[in-house]
Amino acid sequence: MNKENFMQTTINLAKKNVANGGWPFAAIIVKNKEIIAEGLNSVHLSNDPSDHAEIAAIRVASSKLNTSNLSDCEMYVVGMPCPMCLSCIVLSKIKKIYYSVDVKTKDKALTKLPLTEDLYKLISSNFAEDVIEFEHLEDFSEKGELVFKNWNNI
Repeated sequence: MNKENFMQTTINLAKKNVANGGWPFAAIIVKNKEIIAEGLNSVHLSNDPSDHAEIAAIRVASSKLNTSNLSDCEMYVVGMPCPMCLSCIVLSKIKKIYYSVDVKTKDKALTKLPLTEDLYKLISSNFAEDVIEFEHLEDFSEKGELVFKNWNNI
């Protein structure tokens, strides 16, 4: 298969998800020109806001390959990933993402969902003051740091 076939497969999965009452998101992960994982957005079923197609596909691929390092894989998605999914993609070390719809077009088409562009703007701003309250418990800094340092020595 070629990249056009992989993208069409991804779009077909998203269409099927919508036909089954889901949201219009799907992802596939490809290794050596073979689909090794598929993921659908299942937020509507699980009520889990992290149940996005990209993360579902990464979970399947990581389990199948028995590694969190997916650096030799590529991902196909319908729309540009949201910041949460992009973070997971970076952590999985996937190096290439193919997408069919950019962020601005995606946001215009998806009037029932939060705008991805707004999420990107929020993260690039000082979102700690804007949306979430953070409190640094400095008395625990050394203890927390020690956990990290000890893990490095395992």
